[in-house]
Amino acid sequence: MSLTSSLKVPGSPMSRFLSEHLPQPENVLADYRLRVRRSTAHVVPAAPAGQRPDWRMLGHTIDHRLRISLGAPTGQPIREGVCRAMLDDDGWPSPEIISTVQAAGMVLLEELDRYEAAEGQPLVLEPVAEERLIRLCHLASGFETIFRHVGWVRGITLGLCEPGADLDDLAAAVPGYVVDDIRAQMALASSPGPFATLRSLPADRRICGPVFDGSLHVGGADADFVLDRALIDCKATIRPERLGRAEIYQLAGYLLLDYSNQYAIEKVSLYLSRQGALIDWSVADFLGLLGARLGLPDLRAACRHALTGGEEGAPPPPEDQRRPLPRPRSNAPVQDSLFD
Repeated sequence: MSLTSSLKVPGSPMSRFLSEHLPQPENVLADYRLRVRRSTAHVVPAAPAGQRPDWRMLGHTIDHRLRISLGAPTGQPIREGVCRAMLDDDGWPSPEIISTVQAAGMVLLEELDRYEAAEGQPLVLEPVAEERLIRLCHLASGFETIFRHVGWVRGITLGLCEPGADLDDLAAAVPGYVVDDIRAQMALASSPGPFATLRSLPADRRICGPVFDGSLHVGGADADFVLDRALIDCKATIRPERLGRAEIYQLAGYLLLDYSNQYAIEKVSLYLSRQGALIDWSVADFLGLLGARLGLPDLRAACRHALTGGEEGAPPPPEDQRRPLPRPRSNAPVQDSLFD
């Protein structure tokens, strides 16, 4: 069970811990919704009539394309997905298709590796190269899905190819609306968007797919980015106002699972890729809005204690030693976005 999966179960150790120690996500949501109303840009996929956009895959695809702009073209989920493609779903797809997809996956990894660079990559390439890269990112998203599900799930488009197809064939089969949609989201991310600034950070301040000390305690947890000590989760939603408790607790979960403060996180952020908006909070303001009564080190130690059945970490201090963290001042504690 991953972090996102455990948060869907009210009785899971992580859900219980967050509900007890960070009981007021509605305060963060109220602040978020106030600021998200100021975002005017809006990108909507133009899928053919009668075809429903594959929202999950589009979300993964923009995430991969943004990672390439930061110089991290592949991660463990994609590589593991190529390996795990050998695990069929009760006979689907056929052995011939599995062999075809894995062979194309190995070529995909080689091509994506060419984009690895300490200085990152342009947010928008010239048109032909950009289209090719977006198609490869979409295919990579299919392999990440296989990784997340520890094998094939019926309906993944990778499994619908012809036996003997190569990487070019698979790339050509990516719907055109996907290319147009990701291209538009990347235009929002580029100048004067927030990722123009984030790309210029030194390489050691750009971390993609961070994994935390406590990731295995929730069955797996890897965030999208830690950039300049800001934990950033990318959301490719056309209805940003509908983000809710689960998304706020997802950010809080990542923050608490960094038991040793490996990433020295100072801010938590939501990047809305279809609006080009980065909405962030300092850690102190975020925890204050959530109603925390313990500082971050104590929260992390108590979370570790709860998730390991008391074998690691430390129990929270007694009730009489807990004090509410200061609530943020009435004006916005941090800038609305990196556009400012």
